[in-house]
Amino acid sequence: MKAMLLAAGKGERMYPLTLELPKAAIPVLGRPMALQILHRMTQAGVDEAVINLHHLPHKLREVLANGADDRLPALHFSHEETILGTAGGLRRAAPLLRGDGPVLVHNGDSLADIDLPAAVRAHRESGHLATLVLAPARAGYSTVDVDNAGRVLSLAGKPAVEPGRFAAPHLFTGCHILDESLLERIPAEGVSDIVLHVYRDLAAEGRLGSFVHDGFWWEFGSPELYLEGSLKLLGLTPAQRSNVACHDPVHTLESATIAIGAGATMGSGTRIEGRIALGFASGVDRDCFLEDSVVMPETWIGPRCRLKRAIIAPGLELPADFEAEQALVCRDPDPGGSLAPSTRRRDDLLIHSFDLHAV
Repeated sequence: MKAMLLAAGKGERMYPLTLELPKAAIPVLGRPMALQILHRMTQAGVDEAVINLHHLPHKLREVLANGADDRLPALHFSHEETILGTAGGLRRAAPLLRGDGPVLVHNGDSLADIDLPAAVRAHRESGHLATLVLAPARAGYSTVDVDNAGRVLSLAGKPAVEPGRFAAPHLFTGCHILDESLLERIPAEGVSDIVLHVYRDLAAEGRLGSFVHDGFWWEFGSPELYLEGSLKLLGLTPAQRSNVACHDPVHTLESATIAIGAGATMGSGTRIEGRIALGFASGVDRDCFLEDSVVMPETWIGPRCRLKRAIIAPGLELPADFEAEQALVCRDPDPGGSLAPSTRRRDDLLIHSFDLHAV
């Protein structure tokens, strides 16, 4: 079976972290999302995977090369000079995707414990041209309406459907299986969206199916969602967490839960509370305080720093006595450039404040 990982987007909602990293390369509990998704694809029987590239393509290639092992499918790349959209990217990659039956497609910014083999079986048995993996409806996401037989009737209210025809509302996880013949229905030119330009017509024809997933699913698409999703993963049982993806080892230290990457260290007098992720080769100096925060790989936290519900980008060195709360801290790639209202500078760092109430 073949698959496609959609990873070309600029990740504008994850600004300013995505000025340095493509979104699919951002680590969650120490491991880049792209690698975690590809490992799960292998478990589902995927032999080959195509990854579309546009924003910082060399960074994603580097991440995938460093993580290459026997748990990954054979990888192919489809470079887009301009971003072609979720359908346009599939159309461009079509020559690489044809030949092995249905194609599994997955967004590059979400993690889940979806039973992918069961979803593929359901698609093969349904006779539909495509099958969407759905999750229970959630605030902030467009609604997908299905009937009692599992046929998708409407996506974000289109086409219009009489209320009595559909069962409970759901959301689209960004994971779907489509027959390779459907690639021919994608517009031949320009930017195109798989929902707007393909799936709504398919729903109107009664040929769009669904597979409902009621386990863990989380989109890591913004700083708020990234932090909340990381904390939710740390709050799962070990068995639940291992079903989602591979990650750094997780331990309990007094009342705290902490994912610790290889070579990570903590100095004397440092106190941690809640749920913490310390990435590979990161270091926390003495007398620091960390609560519900993510420290990405190869980062140094100076003495007496205080981090509460904070995200620290990879490769940073925080000065002594640095404080951050409900903020994403990363390197400033454009000193002197204009900033969003929620972002400020300190020396060579950008500090982007976010609102967890928005999650």
